[in-house]
Amino acid sequence: MRRQWMLVAILTGLVAACSPGADPERPTGVPTSASWAGNVEGGTWVDCEPVPSVPNRYACRTWFETGGAMIAEGQYLLRHRRWNQQALRSEYTEPASNALPGFDTFDGRWIRLKGDHVLLPDGVIIYPDSPEHGKRQTYRLGVEAGAAEAY
Repeated sequence: MRRQWMLVAILTGLVAACSPGADPERPTGVPTSASWAGNVEGGTWVDCEPVPSVPNRYACRTWFETGGAMIAEGQYLLRHRRWNQQALRSEYTEPASNALPGFDTFDGRWIRLKGDHVLLPDGVIIYPDSPEHGKRQTYRLGVEAGAAEAY
């Protein structure tokens, strides 16, 4: 009986350790305004602020989970995502509200939000490799528009 209780205690500890919990430790250099977007497998830190006088447009920055190096910086448009079963593709429309419902993940291009919302890159997005070097990519509603430029 004692062995069974020990086994239960060990399994409970393992489940608790593997369960999603608090955000990971914030790296130095990532602002306190940044929110965690990820899960137990990893993720990124995301900080978005509304662009004044332009509805549904946000200036966003993303950072790596560990180390805090910036991944991307630029402007994104908030869109509602809907699956079109007949066309077998996602369609994006203006949302009913411009409030961000919370960050889910960042795939290197799009910032996926809770529910059926997404922030699509729109304009020039900067992907710095270092403070002196990186890449600039132009997007129109989430689609690459033109060649990337190194700087």
